[in-house]
Amino acid sequence: MKNDFRLQYPLWQMGFIILLGAFAYGLSSPMTEVVNTETENSIMISIGGTQSLFAMIALLLYFILLAVFASQLRKHNKNNPHQKVSAFSIRPPEYLEQDEGMTYITRKAAQKVYTFITWSLPLLAAFAIILPLPKLFIIWGILLVALGQYWIYYREVRSHLKEETE
Repeated sequence: MKNDFRLQYPLWQMGFIILLGAFAYGLSSPMTEVVNTETENSIMISIGGTQSLFAMIALLLYFILLAVFASQLRKHNKNNPHQKVSAFSIRPPEYLEQDEGMTYITRKAAQKVYTFITWSLPLLAAFAIILPLPKLFIIWGILLVALGQYWIYYREVRSHLKEETE
C-alpha cells in the first residue's frame, strides 16, 4: 500500500503547485501593450530579465515533472488494471475506498481537508479585501491553500498506514 500511486498522488500535486508558484513569480510583472486601432487589434506581452529566466526554468521543470508523472501513471494503470487512475477524472484519485478501513481513512482525511478549506479560503479572501496585496501574493495564497490541503490529506492517510504496518 505504501507504494500505491494513489497515496503518492498528493505529493505529485504539491510538486506541480510549487512549480506553478515559481512560474507565477516569473510572470509577475510582464509588460503588456494593447494596440486597438482601426487597422490593428493586438496584445503583446513581454517579460524580461531574471524573471523570464525563472519562468522558463519553472515551465521546463513543470513539463519534465508532467512527463515523469504520466509515465508513473501509465505504469500504475498497467500494474493495477482494477484500480486504474484517470488523470482527467473529476473525482480525486487519492480517494482510497477499496475496503471499509480505507474508506474510513479517506473520509477522516477528507474531513480534515474540508475543515482547513472552510477556514483558510475566507481568511485569504479577508486578507485580499483588507490589504492592498499584489496579484502575485493572492495567487501564492491560493496555491498555498491548495498545497496545504494536499499536505493535510497526505499526512493523515500516511499516519494511518504507518499505524497499520507497526
